[in-house]
Amino acid sequence: MTAGGILIIEGEPSLRKELRSALDEADFSVAAVPDFPEALRKLTDFKPDLIIMDEVLPGGDGWTACCRLRNNLGVPVILVGENPGAEVWWRVMEVDADLYLVKPLRYWELVARLKAILRRCGRQKAGASENRGIA
Repeated sequence: MTAGGILIIEGEPSLRKELRSALDEADFSVAAVPDFPEALRKLTDFKPDLIIMDEVLPGGDGWTACCRLRNNLGVPVILVGENPGAEVWWRVMEVDADLYLVKPLRYWELVARLKAILRRCGRQKAGASENRGIA
């Protein structure tokens, strides 16, 4: 079983490819799948440190999938979507997602937030720690 890394669950092939490329460039181990059933299959050999998923998935929705993944894996989840409305923020808290980002994504922001979440959760890659002493 491969340890660590980021699992991307995104139905749109071009966005899935862009996300994977941005995270590869940031030196993350990445697995990318198009839907939730494929994600479940992937979890048999890939143990992610964090999951990035669309709120709308082929054959289902990211909200339900987020709940299932958080309850079973206990890893941070970043939801991605197109709705910046107030009701979305309520749903984000309801499903216990760690973050909701609005499309179009700014990849530099995604990578920075992803690293911050991994640091807070103690899932940062070995050797990648940053010395942030307080003066």
